[in-house]
Amino acid sequence: MNTNKKNVLISSQKNFVNVIMILFFDTVSYLPEFCLIEDNKILFSKKILDDHDDKMSDCIVPIYIELEKKFKLGKKLKYLITVTGPGSYTALRVGIAFLSGLSISMKIPLIGIPCVDLFQYVINTNKKKTTAIYICSSNNQKFMCLYSQDTNECIINKVEKDEIPYIFDTSVVNTLLTNDVSILVDPLLPKNIECKKFDFKKIVLQHVKAILLLPRQEIIEPIYISNNKILS
Repeated sequence: MNTNKKNVLISSQKNFVNVIMILFFDTVSYLPEFCLIEDNKILFSKKILDDHDDKMSDCIVPIYIELEKKFKLGKKLKYLITVTGPGSYTALRVGIAFLSGLSISMKIPLIGIPCVDLFQYVINTNKKKTTAIYICSSNNQKFMCLYSQDTNECIINKVEKDEIPYIFDTSVVNTLLTNDVSILVDPLLPKNIECKKFDFKKIVLQHVKAILLLPRQEIIEPIYISNNKILS
C-alpha cells in the first residue's frame, strides 16, 4: 500500500475512535432537555416539555425513542451525563431514574454532577466567593446558591414565591449567574451586580473531558432542597 494512503487510513481510524457520542440530560432547567454531544459538538438537542403543564413522565420515553430512531443511539451511545440538582423533585426523580435504567440496560456509564460542582468549571477561582447562582427549575422551583465563609462551601437555599431571589450582601456579591432570563431585565436587580445567563449544556460541552473523568457512582442521588428540613 502507498505510504501516504496508509498514513491517511491510520489517521482516519484514530479520529473515528476519538468520536464519542454522549447523551446529556438537563433535568434541572425550567424545560428539561436531551442533548446529544458528539466530536466536541452539540449534535442535537430537544426539550422534553413544551410548557410547564406537561408531565415529564409522559414525555420522556417518546422523545428518547425519537432520538434513538434518528441517531441509532443503541449502537453509538457511550456515556450518559446529567445534572443532579437542585431542582424540581419530580423532574429530578423521573429523569435520573430513566437514565439509570438506560445505563443498566445498555451497560454504559452514567455520570451525575450537582449544579454547584458544574459551575466550578466556569467560575474563576478568585470570584467564587463573590458569585451567586440563581437556578430556575420546572414546577416553578427556584434556588439561590451562595458561598458561605463559615463552611467554605456553596450553600443552596430554596427561594419561596414571595421572596426576591437576589437578596444578598451586595458588598460581597458582584456577579449573578442565572438561567432565568427575566432577571436580566428586572429593575429590582441591584445596579452593581453583573448578571450572566448560563446554559447547562454549553458548560457540559466545554468541559466534557473533565466531567468524563469524574468518579463513577453506583447510585445517582437527586439533590432536592426544601425549606421543610424533614424533606431536604
